[in-house]
Amino acid sequence: MAEPVLRVRLHKRYPNLLFWLSFLVLNVLLFLPMAMVSEENALAPPALPVEGGWQSALGHLLIWRESLDPWRISVELTAMTALWVWLGKWRRKWLGALFGLIYMLMLTYSLYEAIVTGIYLLEPSFYSQFFLARDGLPFLAERVNAGRGLYVGALLVSIAGCAVVLGLWRVLLMSGASPGLSRSSRLILAGIAPLTLLASVLYQQYTARPQMVVSSFGYKLQRNFEVSLEIYRDVKGFDDNLVRHVYDYSSHRLAQKPDIYIIFVESYGSVLYKRPHFTPAYRALLSELIEMFKIEGWHVTTALSEAPTWGGGSWLSYTTTLFGMRIDNHPQYLDLRNKYQVERYPSLGATLHDQGYHYVWLSALDENISEAGWSKYRRMLAVDELIRFKDMGYVGPRYGWGPAPPDQWVLHWAYEHLKSKTDKPLMFFTITQNSHYPWAPHPTLAEDWRTLNQLGPEPEPVDPETIGLDAMRANYLNAIDYQLRMLTQWILDVGDENSIFVLIGDHQPPAVSRRADGWATPVHIISKDAAFIEAFAEYGFIPGLEVNELEPTLRHEGFYSMFMRALLGRYGVSRIAQPAYLPEGVMHEAVETANY
Repeated sequence: MAEPVLRVRLHKRYPNLLFWLSFLVLNVLLFLPMAMVSEENALAPPALPVEGGWQSALGHLLIWRESLDPWRISVELTAMTALWVWLGKWRRKWLGALFGLIYMLMLTYSLYEAIVTGIYLLEPSFYSQFFLARDGLPFLAERVNAGRGLYVGALLVSIAGCAVVLGLWRVLLMSGASPGLSRSSRLILAGIAPLTLLASVLYQQYTARPQMVVSSFGYKLQRNFEVSLEIYRDVKGFDDNLVRHVYDYSSHRLAQKPDIYIIFVESYGSVLYKRPHFTPAYRALLSELIEMFKIEGWHVTTALSEAPTWGGGSWLSYTTTLFGMRIDNHPQYLDLRNKYQVERYPSLGATLHDQGYHYVWLSALDENISEAGWSKYRRMLAVDELIRFKDMGYVGPRYGWGPAPPDQWVLHWAYEHLKSKTDKPLMFFTITQNSHYPWAPHPTLAEDWRTLNQLGPEPEPVDPETIGLDAMRANYLNAIDYQLRMLTQWILDVGDENSIFVLIGDHQPPAVSRRADGWATPVHIISKDAAFIEAFAEYGFIPGLEVNELEPTLRHEGFYSMFMRALLGRYGVSRIAQPAYLPEGVMHEAVETANY
């Protein structure tokens, strides 16, 4: 009995203090998740701008701030609180419970919004992120090697957090209903609530943006539903007649058929050019590697390309590249996978297969996917040969994400396996694994790649939450150093005058890059044929492994048409009329409306 009596006494004695303190904390909590994941970690109110006069300062203070600090105001929380305070004798417990439920939904949405917007730079869409969570979370849980203790701890923290929030809500309701709440507090609240409602009427969907000072949960939901409906219609309305027309290369034939190796480099992003803790070491590495290529007679050209995804979603990035169409959400990817089980999409690999190539796809992860699931992937990709982890006979230690074998071993093994198996020209695709977040534990380069496939203890998995930012950055740089040195040596070991190598980053690395770093990733094209390499100059490529301009000159969806145009222009039977270059690929929305 002592605790409730004490609580009642506190509410009677300090109703105004408890009311405004609980209101302030509950309001800030709605914006804290976004502030914590933003690049600035802007927990304090930003300084007012010097330029622009008082109008600019007022707008910065009350309307719009790029800095995602938590010092904003919720329309719905303010309105519910004002209604509760002014209802007087018409207050009901069920109404307080309903308002509390609405607040918990708002807080949950703010956490969700912070994850998809603040971390992955995606626009919130229930439709898109439902499928992403459904397919991705079980795989993620399996791969992070988290023990039961972590899940129990997360559950306990969640329960404790909910208890604190509900306690604050109870304090707000009790103090708001207290007869001791001053008239000035009631009038202040009565003035703030209409102003926030007026702002939501004036600015409407702008109040769904995290930069708005006055924020509306209702407009956030409306925008989410609109985006979800737009994606749904886009996915369901897809018609591939235009795709088949544009990517029909059947009238163009290759007189020469060099082997083509397309290697996506996990988490290889342009952040390496933009952050001082990466750039000097990265540029020094590129300078060292380009000299190795030059000595052996290789020509290299490089550009930056805008990826369709940021911080994750590698499958969206490489499917976009191979399909020549921007695929930036999981439902769209699933729809394409389901559609092309009997029919065949005219992808880059399928086109080269029609030119006489042996199209090979390699996945080094020991993925827990059923045989039926693998069959769906194989039919979608239209590959001649799918090499999985279980096919490679690897028994040595595995590292990092997955975990996975050392990429050095995988690539050398794949080359020997394929060259002993087929006399056809190769179209080979894979994505490296050892540069995947969290970049530890990590293999080291071996003098003889064969020595890596020996029984030995598995390295201890790491918990990314225990790694500081400086260590995380060092691990990332180490992983990229490994990848580029390994890939360079592999190319020098296996490549010849009849080889073309394409190295592409899939997306920016999570945790060590931010939205200001953009969506661009490096693309390197490597061959001993100088004329073929020079053909890419018209698309913004420059000689060497480095770029000077940090704005992307192409997009991943434009790679397919660009590469086929260059390939046919150099090695085609007829080099006079070449297929068109589509810098933005075939637009999915344009495909939908092409038949109307």
